[in-house]
Amino acid sequence: MSTLPSQNSPRFRFRLAATYDWGDIAAVTQHAYGQYELEIMEDCRASFQRGMQSVLAAKDNPDMEWWVAETDHGISGAVLFCHPDATVPALDGSMITLTQPEARLLSVSPQARGLGLGHRLMQICIQRARDIGSKTLVCRTMPEMDSANRLCQQMGFEKRTEAGARHGAMARLIDYVYPITAETAEATAPKA
Repeated sequence: MSTLPSQNSPRFRFRLAATYDWGDIAAVTQHAYGQYELEIMEDCRASFQRGMQSVLAAKDNPDMEWWVAETDHGISGAVLFCHPDATVPALDGSMITLTQPEARLLSVSPQARGLGLGHRLMQICIQRARDIGSKTLVCRTMPEMDSANRLCQQMGFEKRTEAGARHGAMARLIDYVYPITAETAEATAPKA
């Protein structure tokens, strides 16, 4: 039985990460993504790990915002919101400059899963995309990421690219795009 509060509890706080959070963010993210190591194809695993490590190390990049979900027990979830024009590592080892905002590395600790933290962190990314005037938010997953794929579909993300549409390590990616309209932005805005 988890000692964590429900997602509606005032003990859950969602905030922009601070410098002192980086170790906890890295731990939650690596723990959450560790479950995929055995499932991700061998040719993709090394580049996936390198990419994750370089993004986690980019704590001082103004084009990237880490958002966290925390309780009195510490950080239970995190997501990286990347602004357009952010330069990030791709799975094939190259560096790419984003043209649209992206939600990356959504992570929820195993003890906090099922409490709605991932959904709320994605709502924050949708709101941030709206705040900067974007019409879309991109989220990339892989076929093994059942809960992330399900979350994107439940939240109204549209599948833009199927796995296999690219070559090499990039072939593993599924692209989802969330269309931001005035109605969806109001529905996802944080409640005061």
